[in-house]
Amino acid sequence: MNFLRDVILTSGVEDGDGDKRLHRARTAYTYVMLALLGVGLSLVSLFLASPYGEASGNAMFLSYFRIPLLVLLNTLPCILLVLLFYFITGMAWASFAVSSLFIVGASLGNYYKIRLRTDPFIASDISVLGEAGDIAGKYSIELTGRVIFSLICVLAGLLFAIFLIKGRGGRARSRIICAILTVFVGAGLYMTVYKSETVYDMTANERDINKWNTNQVFVSKGFVYPFIYSIQDAVPNPPEGYSTSAAEGILSRYETDDIPSDKKVNVISIMLEAYADLSEWDALNFEEDVYAGLHALQAESVSGTLISNVFGGGTIDTERCFLTGYTTNWNYRSNVNSFVWYLRSQGYRAEGVHTGDGWLYNRKNVNEYLGFEDYYFLETMPGSDRSDSFFFKKVGELYENRDKSVPYFSYNLTYQNHGAYDSEKTCEKHYISPDGISTESFNILNNYLSGICDTSNRMLEFVDGFRDDTEPVVIIFYGDHKPWLGNAMSVYNELGINVDVGTEEGFINYFSTPYVIWANDAAKETLGNDFTGEGETISACFLMNEIFRLCSWGGNDFMKLNGALRAVTPIVNSKTCLFRYNGELTGDLHDNDGELWNDYKLAQYYLSHNFLY
Repeated sequence: MNFLRDVILTSGVEDGDGDKRLHRARTAYTYVMLALLGVGLSLVSLFLASPYGEASGNAMFLSYFRIPLLVLLNTLPCILLVLLFYFITGMAWASFAVSSLFIVGASLGNYYKIRLRTDPFIASDISVLGEAGDIAGKYSIELTGRVIFSLICVLAGLLFAIFLIKGRGGRARSRIICAILTVFVGAGLYMTVYKSETVYDMTANERDINKWNTNQVFVSKGFVYPFIYSIQDAVPNPPEGYSTSAAEGILSRYETDDIPSDKKVNVISIMLEAYADLSEWDALNFEEDVYAGLHALQAESVSGTLISNVFGGGTIDTERCFLTGYTTNWNYRSNVNSFVWYLRSQGYRAEGVHTGDGWLYNRKNVNEYLGFEDYYFLETMPGSDRSDSFFFKKVGELYENRDKSVPYFSYNLTYQNHGAYDSEKTCEKHYISPDGISTESFNILNNYLSGICDTSNRMLEFVDGFRDDTEPVVIIFYGDHKPWLGNAMSVYNELGINVDVGTEEGFINYFSTPYVIWANDAAKETLGNDFTGEGETISACFLMNEIFRLCSWGGNDFMKLNGALRAVTPIVNSKTCLFRYNGELTGDLHDNDGELWNDYKLAQYYLSHNFLY
């Protein structure tokens, strides 16, 4: 008993204490306990990872243990991290504390991101942690029982390490060697196991999920393992078969056309924050025509459905798909080829307005890289606010004050209607009936629709200001993504709206927003097009192509490649890896069409990494 007490409660000395048996026992005990602490962190992480919706959390947590390999892959990194910090600090409690900050901290971030946005925390999110922190401040962060229990477990582990693991890490030289070896073991596992698509497929845990929903697939594998697997996608890798010469050869098949001087009309593009037409669903009983302005515009425009890659957030994906035509966009750090640069090469002036902060998503810099000569943000416009009343007025003023000797491209983003929407109270005016839905859901919806009603009316007023303009103007409105409506999509679920992206109905409901392309009489006459009718359901990467088509502009080589791909598959959804092909949603393109898709990936990678203008 005394020997066991000495093993557990005495620290010994770096060279051993003269009793080799005691020293070996103490060392073995320390490493076993450190490994168990790593296992404990893994279990906490799995517990926090499991609820895609709180009700299914326990079932998902238990499902992990049906696949021992899955548990092992989530646990090994936790053990290695605890050991690494033990070798660095020489103290068990410090090792556990620092490891907890990394593992439990990231797991909590994942937990709340899923609860608030139904979207997991992946490696590429690290580059926008500052922006994420600002956005998180707009949401209600609830300290749930699951979180409290997890934190209690971490505290218990820390107390255990403080009082019951007294062994020290040995000499500094030995610890450095062990730390280096631990890093090499971790790197080896990452390169051979954690990056492996084969291993990832071997850990399929699909009993309780929709296997086509990438968010659910992530959750079904825990957190630590799928997060590490996502690291390889955080830094863009060339697509298979990529070479500079191959990409240049693909683009050389298409000629670049100039825009005829007599066809250069002014173009104003307005992307509307979280703008979606909820009147398409019978589940809501409207007491006022919230979308009167939109529907009036649709009747005299080309209007259709836009398919984004994002839901409830991720605005930059939709906007950069539109501006570049790329199906996948990166966090640009230098000038990048875009349709903006092409328009500038045709003599256009390019500028725009966003009534949000310029630092968010690094827009202040990236918009310059994309080709805009001037861009105005909340902090650079005196007297500005985030409202649409200020926004539309500013866009109109810039148009009026433009250099009228050159054609004009204006690209603008609203901020009004950004989530979250208050669930505790709402305005006196009711836009929908409160009957049949909970008070919280009614408040969220009514607050959202209050802003949307204002936006819809201002869209029509904005267009009215251009009807008699003698200068030709084409105006495009479109939504960036569906609105966030409650934690874990509570409002959609309560209304019975199908948002299961594994079904075509759910896919459309989840990713769709409206687009409207309107032209004044001067533009219609200039372009020989009446700009009316039903537009095709297309991905955001094809929206600029639709504008060029309606204007009868050929565009550059990539625009023509863009058009060729659109003719084959008007929907390319990078979130689900689904296409609309021969009228159906599928994950595969066949024969020459599959080769065209491969060509497109090579060309867009080349253009996004080799600036040509």
